[in-house]
Amino acid sequence: TKRLNRKLQAVDAVENTIERLRSEGFHAIYTDGSAEILPGIGGVVGYGVYSECGMSISAFLPTDQRQTVNIAELFATIQALGATDSAKIAICTDSSYVCGGATGSARRWKVRGWKNAKGAVVSNTALWDLLIAELDRPGRIVQWAKNTIACWYRGQRRGG
Repeated sequence: TKRLNRKLQAVDAVENTIERLRSEGFHAIYTDGSAEILPGIGGVVGYGVYSECGMSISAFLPTDQRQTVNIAELFATIQALGATDSAKIAICTDSSYVCGGATGSARRWKVRGWKNAKGAVVSNTALWDLLIAELDRPGRIVQWAKNTIACWYRGQRRGG
């Protein structure tokens, strides 16, 4: 019950952030990626994209992609941004990898020839290029939000 209360408090904090974004004219889109090892199959990686206006995408990563959670998170964000022409979009993600890259790191990596601050080669550069291109469109932001799908679900139950 203490754990549940902490989760509900985290959801409340995220909902407050989302309400602020809405008041600024942003449309919230929630993204998430996941991976699971299935007996006899191996790693299965997928992603989900959900929004208040009814957008719903659930898919597995293409088989020609490396199968990692980080790639699924990137894919979800790119798909969400590319699937709408709304003027102001706030991607709500619980991925610190995507949020950190989208809010500055990816552009710095690109300037350094796709190397991080320690000089190591950065993974997933083609996906980062796609994400940067989407974020260069006006009115596109990425917001870190813990428990994004729980927030979306509670909003749906409240009619919001």
